[in-house]
Amino acid sequence: MTGLKLITFDLDNTLWPVDEVIRQAEKTCSDWIAEHHPSAAAALTAERVRMVRDELVRAHPDYLNNLTRLRRDAMAQAFIEAGFKDKEARHIAADAFQVFHEARNQVTFFPGALEVLETLADSYTLGALSNGNADLKRIGIRELFGFHHSAESIGRRKPDPDMFQAALHSAGVQPEQALHVGDHPVEDVDAARQHGFHAVWANLIDLRWPGDLDKPEHHIHHLRELTDLLPLFDD
Repeated sequence: MTGLKLITFDLDNTLWPVDEVIRQAEKTCSDWIAEHHPSAAAALTAERVRMVRDELVRAHPDYLNNLTRLRRDAMAQAFIEAGFKDKEARHIAADAFQVFHEARNQVTFFPGALEVLETLADSYTLGALSNGNADLKRIGIRELFGFHHSAESIGRRKPDPDMFQAALHSAGVQPEQALHVGDHPVEDVDAARQHGFHAVWANLIDLRWPGDLDKPEHHIHHLRELTDLLPLFDD
């Protein structure tokens, strides 16, 4: 079996820039808490939640495989430490996370991203592989993808092989028939090539490639450039 069949994409900072999205989502969440639970608002500064998140990850590193649980539990813990009862703290945190997550999925695509996805979906199986908790249905592009695997759904985050293996299984293809496109040098590009995929570094936010990694064979600065590279993988 030869020829490219599957193209998988990372999401955050590959199809859309994410830093401002998260900042706005955190602000929307904080504003909601201040309006609906003013007595809890003082306990939930962004800085305090980040501190609690760091403490949780140090104690339980597997939290990094489920960013939804990490953020929700960090908010609940911040409330508990501020004197709220456990049940009330977790209830407020669960509601607040839904507000955060709705805002977290209000993304602005990189130029050309939607057009590229729509074009590729006509000829290839597309898959999404993400360590984050973006919701493709809320974002409005779920129908373009054959599957979406995340660290939460698989239980392990990239660069571990589990997500890449799941993608091959979902598409019914061999590694040499698959291409992964992503922004992270280790979690996307190096992981993909270590697991037998072709790889393209989508450097849309002008990152610097780490000096201790072999340089990527293929890289793009605009998603429209991807279509020009595809014949190289379609032998």
